Parts: sequence; structure tokens; C-alpha cells
Amino acid sequence: MIAAHSLKTFRDSWRAYAGAVVALAGGTGLIGVAVNLLGSLGTTSGQAGVPAQVRAQLDDLGSLFGFVASISLFMALFVVSSTFAFVVATRRRELGLLRLIGATPRQVRQLLLGEAAVVAVLGSTFGMVLATAVTPLMFGVLDLTGMTPVPLTAPAPGTAWAIAAPLGAGVALTGAWRAGGRAGRTQPAEAFRAAVLERRRPGVLQALGAVAALAALVSAVALAPRMDLLFALLAGMLLPIVAVVGINGVGGLVYPALAGLVGRVADRDPAARLARDHARASVRMTTAVAAPVVAISALAGSLLLTMSFGTDGTEGADRAALTAPLVAEVAGDTHSIATAPGVATADVRRTVEARLGRGTVEAEVVDVAASASTRSLRAVRGSLDGLRGAGVAVTESYVSDLGGRVGDVRTLQVGDVRTKVTITAIVPDAPNLWADVLVPHDLPGVAAAARPVGTVFVVPGDVTGDGEDVAAVAATLREAGADVATAEEWIRRKADVAREMNDFVLLVMLGPAGVYAAIAAVNAVLIGSSQRRHQLRTARLLGATPAQVRRAAVWETCFTGAAALLVGGAVTGFVGWFIRQAVMRDVPAAPLTIPWLPLAGMVAACVLVVLAAGVAGARAATRE
Repeated sequence: MIAAHSLKTFRDSWRAYAGAVVALAGGTGLIGVAVNLLGSLGTTSGQAGVPAQVRAQLDDLGSLFGFVASISLFMALFVVSSTFAFVVATRRRELGLLRLIGATPRQVRQLLLGEAAVVAVLGSTFGMVLATAVTPLMFGVLDLTGMTPVPLTAPAPGTAWAIAAPLGAGVALTGAWRAGGRAGRTQPAEAFRAAVLERRRPGVLQALGAVAALAALVSAVALAPRMDLLFALLAGMLLPIVAVVGINGVGGLVYPALAGLVGRVADRDPAARLARDHARASVRMTTAVAAPVVAISALAGSLLLTMSFGTDGTEGADRAALTAPLVAEVAGDTHSIATAPGVATADVRRTVEARLGRGTVEAEVVDVAASASTRSLRAVRGSLDGLRGAGVAVTESYVSDLGGRVGDVRTLQVGDVRTKVTITAIVPDAPNLWADVLVPHDLPGVAAAARPVGTVFVVPGDVTGDGEDVAAVAATLREAGADVATAEEWIRRKADVAREMNDFVLLVMLGPAGVYAAIAAVNAVLIGSSQRRHQLRTARLLGATPAQVRRAAVWETCFTGAAALLVGGAVTGFVGWFIRQAVMRDVPAAPLTIPWLPLAGMVAACVLVVLAAGVAGARAATRE
């Protein structure tokens, strides 16, 4: 009986649930695409003959899409939660009547959860159909754009359906659970109330979540001057989520007050004053509109600064370590560089595919003396004197990811040759200058398997005797077919490529989340406007024109959006400060690059979200 009534009420209120179904379908679809991609990547990387570097690229691509899907589900949870919270608020009299005629709190809660189950079935089904249709197209795009080093084949959709559909259903039921509990606490007297005062204070769980988030942020402030850059970068991806969850826990106190404060800028317009009062009084609607805008602005802004400042750290480390004045990129044989006139030292980067422990790595074969003179290769723990024979060195990030310390003995396999090696040194991170694992050229099996990657760090000798030796050697190497750049030019190129890739990755990651933010904001405005029918009619009876009513709706959404952007900007600024502290600790000479254009694009996207919600609210306000 409850299930049948849930289905009937869903049909009657389908417009209120449309946004939740669309958002859930998008999140479930992205999870399905990510599962298909991960399955294909796993199959491809496990094939014989696939180089370790290609496997690493495939693993990174899989992690990217997994993170995209996670953010999408996180935003879908916002939409579902706000939708059911509004549904409970708008139907309080109906729910009160059900209690009045004998429905128990459990039955009322089951009614809401039944409607959530309908949303779960529809959203998950649409999402998986979408994932099945989009996966081959996505693989084609990845192949055409060169993001995948090898072609991918779409796997059978069964695994994606089995994983993504339950996750989507879980998001729907989780988002509705709290609203269902609130519906179950509806009193019979609600059937006779014409109005209700919206509560501003947070619940116990919300308050505890806000306190925990505040404690995490305070701890981050205390640890920032002493935190390693790698851990800071990881924390920079988590801190905005922690901050958003904490702020939304007390959103009923923060967002209406801040929207009212922003609204003071337009006091001369009566419609703006009405909108400001609505924003302060309509706690639920203001919070529901602001929450997704805060989420997308804080996440996007924080990730932009985190990745930009991380690139600054790498650029600064490269600039401090690279002492060779010239860098040559060679497509073919590197022997001609070493034997070119005027070249005193040619440090050729060579790699070898190896298994170290249980993982496959792309180890770099180094000549310690040459690398120390051209790239300032040094040990932060242990000694490079042992990097010969069965000695190896690893970077600090390798130790952080996989563990290890000086003196550890591991099994390293190159081809069919297995050797017990000892970690003799731990070196600083410099991904553009050396790999995570360094092996000597006399390690068994390395000499035959090593291959150049095409990069040669060149130290010229005295050619002309008048200070023009660097330019003369560069000209000679260009005549030999090499692409030669000064150290500064080469470092800048690497940094520019990294920033371009960062921007592209963030666009892929946060593009769907921006769509969900728009759905959430528009959905909240439409449902909130349905609550105000009597207020809007009263305003019309008192002489407000349709244009004033529409203008008030737009003003209210703009005030709320501005408040949300201020909060998102504060979170972004905090995370940027946190990352910068770690960068300056590890690389004091690191440049400071603020990605103004991507940040402006992010703000413009949030403004479009707010304007879309404002237009929807204006149309809904004059529909009656």
C-alpha cells in the first residue's frame, strides 16, 4: 500500500523530482563510463608488450575519470538532498493530514523513501543507458585527442551496470534519508498551519560536522609551515570538500545573513529590498541555492590554485637544480650530441622498464657524476656513492607512496634478470629531471635494456673563448637536427605544458559538476517558488507589477549567488595560502603563478548558474 501511494505521489509531484532524476542519471552515467574505462585500461595495461610508461599514463587517466565520477556523485547528492528537503517542506500539510488520519511516523518515512526509490530506479536506469551509449564515443574522443597512448576497446556493459546502478540508488536513498526522518517527525497539527517559521540553527549532526571541519582547517593552519609539499597537494584536494561540508552544516546561519548583507548594495530598488528580506527569511531556499554554487566554486578554485602552485613548485625545483645551460631534445640517436664539437658533458636521459617489488616502474639509468654536474642530483638521505652495482635510489614521493627507507633490500627485475638491490639513497622530487627510481648503468641487465628518452642535458666547453660558447654549441646541435633550448626556456616550456594539461583536466573533472550545480540551483528555485504562491499573489494584490515580482526573484537569486561566491572565494583563498606555505617551505625560490583566466572562467560559470536560477525563478514567480 505504501509503495503504491509513493508511486502515485511521485506521479503527482514529478516536476519537483525531475532535477533529482536528471542529476542522478548524470552521476550514474559518469560512474558507468568510468567503470568501463577502468576495465578497458586494466585489460590494455595488462597486455604483454605494453611499456611501463604507457601503463602509468593509462593508470593516471583511470584515476582522473574515477575522480570525475566521484565529484559528480557528490554533486548529485546535493541535488537529491535539497530536492527531498524541499518536498518535505512544501508537503507539510499533506504529511500532517496523513498523521491526522492515523499514519505512523514510520509509514510517513517509508512514503518518502518509496518516492526516493522511484527516483533511484529512474535515475540509475537512464544513467546506465546513457553510459552504454556514450562509452564508445568517449573512447573515440580519447583516441582522436591523443589522451590514450594506445587504442581502447569498450568492455561488456554488465560490470558497469552492476557497479554504477547500486551506487546511484545508494546516492538517492542516502540523500532522501534525512528528509524522510524529518517527514516522520511531522506532527498532525501541521495540517492546520498556514505558515511555519523556518529553522536557522543546525541540527546536532550538522553542528558536529561543522565543528569537525573547523578542527580540520585549524589543524591545517597549524601544520602548514611544516608540511611536505606532496602531502600539502593531497590535502589541498580534500580541504575544500571538508570546508564545504562544514559550511553547509551551518548554512542556515551563514548564507541568509550574508545574502542580506550583500543585498544592501541595492537598497533603492523596492524589488531588491523585498528580495533581500526573502533571502534572509527563506532559509531553506537560500541555503539550497547557495550550497551547490559554494561547492563548485570552492572545489574548482581550490583545485586551480593547488595544481598551479604545485606546478610552480616543480618549476622552481627544476630551476634550482638544472645547472646545464642547454637542453637538447633528439628524436633519434643521441650519440651525435655527445660527440658534437664543443660539448664538454652530455648527460643523456635513459630509462629501462623494470619490476621493483610488486610494481612495474620506468627506472632511469644515471651516471652519478654527469647527473650531479648537470642536474644537481643529490641525496637527502643516504649517499649516492652507493649508486653502483646493486644499489638504487628512489625519490621522496616514491617513499611516500610505496614505502621504503635507506638500507631496504628489494628484488628488481630487468627483463629476465632478477637482482637483489639495496636502496642506498633517497633523492628529492624532480619529475622533469629524473624518474622516481634511479639505477646505475652497471646493474645486471640494464645495459642491454636501457633506451634513451630523447632528452640530453648539455654542458658546453670553451669553443670561441669570448663567452659565446653556449650559443655556438646550440647552433651546432641544431645543425645536427636537435631541438635545442636554454635551460630557462626548457623549464618554461615544461611548466606551460603542465599548466595547459591542468586546465584541461580540471575542465573534464568539473564540467559535469558545474552542470549539476546549475540543476541544483534551478531545482531549488523552482520548488521554493511553489512554496511562495500565496506570498506572490498577496504582493500582486498589494500593487506589485509582474515586472517587479520578476525583478525581485532575480535580485534574490543574485544576492544568494553573490554570497555563495564570497564563501567559495574564501575557501579558495584559504587553500591557496595553505599550498603556498608548503611550496615556499620546499622551494623558496618558486615563482607565484595565479591562474587568473581559468579563475575568471570559473566565476563566469558560477554567474551563469546563478542567472539560470534567477531566470527560472522569475518565470515561476509570474506563472500564477
